[in-house]
Amino acid sequence: MIRKELLIGVMSVKALLFTRIFTLMVSCSMYLPLVKNDNWFEYLFIALGAAVYAANHFLLKIEKYDVWFCLIDITVGFSFGFMFPGTGLFIIMLCPVAVAFFLRGFNRKMAWSVLCLCSILFSIVLIRTYLLVGNEYVMDHITSMTFVVFCGVVGKLIGKLFEAQETAKQQFQELTDSHRALSAAHQELHLYAKQVEELTAIHERNRMARDIHDTVGHKMTALLVQLQLLREWQKRDSRKAEETVGVCETLAREALDDIRLSVRTLQTESDPSFIESLKQLTEDFYKNAGVTSELTVSGDPALVPLSLHPTVIRTVQEALTNAKRHGGATACSIQLACTTDSISLVMKDDGKGNPEASLGFGLLNMKKRAAEHGGSIRFESEMDQGFTVIAEFSLANKKWSFGPAQQKESLS
Repeated sequence: MIRKELLIGVMSVKALLFTRIFTLMVSCSMYLPLVKNDNWFEYLFIALGAAVYAANHFLLKIEKYDVWFCLIDITVGFSFGFMFPGTGLFIIMLCPVAVAFFLRGFNRKMAWSVLCLCSILFSIVLIRTYLLVGNEYVMDHITSMTFVVFCGVVGKLIGKLFEAQETAKQQFQELTDSHRALSAAHQELHLYAKQVEELTAIHERNRMARDIHDTVGHKMTALLVQLQLLREWQKRDSRKAEETVGVCETLAREALDDIRLSVRTLQTESDPSFIESLKQLTEDFYKNAGVTSELTVSGDPALVPLSLHPTVIRTVQEALTNAKRHGGATACSIQLACTTDSISLVMKDDGKGNPEASLGFGLLNMKKRAAEHGGSIRFESEMDQGFTVIAEFSLANKKWSFGPAQQKESLS
């Protein structure tokens, strides 16, 4: 489309230039019958005028000197009126010259200067015409000069039209470049999103592997040790062997519970509703472990970033598991507070508590998950006063701490 418009514009300019030179040459030839007594000087003047017009037609393309070539055309046109008084043919010559002058788009100062020069030259022609021919031709010249003014206005409008067309071309080119840049940015963004998706999948696989290693793997290792011990007790002490079978059964059941909870968490992580996922997790834990749970949410849960959803769900899962397994809790309260600056999670159970224990697999994993998001987790516990897990995640500032743990509580 833009090429078609460009071609039309070029053809229009060529047609305008051809019409201009054609009009000037025809006007010069119309002076030939007005030569009196075969005056060779007048013939020479007409020929020189036509030659100057023809030369300037090509020299006008040199923008550095175009104003001078326009002035020469104007001077030649008025000189025809001076040499041949009594005829208004020179005004026909001035019409295409006026169009070409205003088409060039000279500044206001230059335009007024040329108009003053034209007024002076026109006044000279009128005075000579009045002295040699009479007043009636003077009035004809003044009336015909209004057509030159009209041609100047037309030239100005054509120049504005060309400027608008050039501006439209430039804007179209800028729009095309912007579209290409946006397309390239969109492609890069698509590739980046794909890379983020792949990295997220890798991170999730690593996290799942870590969880399985720290929970189910730990139980399986302990189960394997108990089975080896069972083989020895079968040979020596049947009562000890029976106790070991009970321990193996407990370990296997706990490992199975861990697997079920992991599967449930994976399912809830894909659930679009964050709060519904927490509610489902606590409800399932009550059905499987018999621990009464109370979930309280303050603030807008939509403030919790999507990347933080799995960490919060895993933290709740681990806290509930520890409350039942190590604290013997029967009830647990979960309080989630959401603000524009931070997310806090407080979980307190009614278990037996153990303030002198050290960090085990489960609590260490909770700390690692929180640290990955710049958050922190601390534990509070008193004998026979239950166990409290306090997790905090700042949405305004991220903080990562490195060093030995301040509390050592053994709950896995």
